[in-house]
Amino acid sequence: MSRSTPLSNLPNIKNKQSNSTIDDSENQLVKEILQEIDTNKNPLEDLNENQIEQQQEMAQQQALAQHQALAQQQALAQQQAMENSNHMNEQEMMHRQMLENASKEVDTNESDTMVNKVFEFVKQPLLVALVAIVISVPTLSNMIENAIKSKPSLVSYATIIILLIKGIIAGVLYFGINKSL
Repeated sequence: MSRSTPLSNLPNIKNKQSNSTIDDSENQLVKEILQEIDTNKNPLEDLNENQIEQQQEMAQQQALAQHQALAQQQALAQQQAMENSNHMNEQEMMHRQMLENASKEVDTNESDTMVNKVFEFVKQPLLVALVAIVISVPTLSNMIENAIKSKPSLVSYATIIILLIKGIIAGVLYFGINKSL
């Protein structure tokens, strides 16, 4: 089955007048069809061009939005970096201050411990020397001797009794002073 037109169906070329009117009508028909085709293509082309323009605008808007979001992220990252840097600087300063304070305390503690060591080392001999000085005061010996002479039975043992009483006084003084320090 072919799509061709048989020759018998074609208009007779001998009839030029009728042929001319047929040609005019055919030409008119072809023109109308071509105009329809043109009018049908134009709205589609316009529609496609509008869609392309809209897509380009949307792509530009998306690119702009992405650029703005990226700029905001960069600004936020810079701000966080600055805050972290400030925080690190504060921590570093606090650490330095703590080290300085610790070194001062060590120096102070070393001097305190040295003084304390010397004091502990000298405390006992000084305490004994102080007690010995108090016990050797002649006034104390005279008071004890006068108290013993008032009892005639104790006069023969006066020297021993005076030494014992001074020893007891020295022990009490040493114990009291040692506990108070």
